[in-house]
Amino acid sequence: KDDSTSFVDNTITIASSLSSLSGQTIIVKYGGNAMTTPELATLFCEDIAILQKLGLRIVVVHGGGPMINAMLEKVGVESRFEGGMRVSTEEVVDVAAMVLCGSVNKNISSGIVHAGGRALGLSGRDDGLLRCEKLWGGEDKSLDLGNVGQVMTVNTQLIDDLLDKGITPVIAPIGMGCVGEDDERV
Repeated sequence: KDDSTSFVDNTITIASSLSSLSGQTIIVKYGGNAMTTPELATLFCEDIAILQKLGLRIVVVHGGGPMINAMLEKVGVESRFEGGMRVSTEEVVDVAAMVLCGSVNKNISSGIVHAGGRALGLSGRDDGLLRCEKLWGGEDKSLDLGNVGQVMTVNTQLIDDLLDKGITPVIAPIGMGCVGEDDERV
């Protein structure tokens, strides 16, 4: 086959796949290590804007570990990892929330808008979006990870309302504890 036939075949395959996804909600996890250069960030935001225009309902949930690490070092807050998970004191959570809900979240949402899409940056604390309970680490679940939580409920109504308006929710993974529980600040 020549290149033009291969291109046409690939285009038909992609078009049929996208057609079957039109109107579907797709959750994209955008990890901090994929945000390491402005070029990568721009390409990600352009891809999200294109997927929106093709009729997909995109939800972005992002990380930002490298940015959290840099800010922790800058402000002199120590953190440690146990079993691949950050042990999060209140001070670490304060810095993580500042980084994730602030610069990282707003850079992603504004990048999508700049690329021609629509996006709104949120944290898991906004409108009770992510309700969590304390997560314990280790094989026997006895390792105290501090203020680390496991998402128990998601306010899908808020997400659906935004998606119905053609807006991509960009969610920072800082949740809130379940109301009335001992871990209300998780």
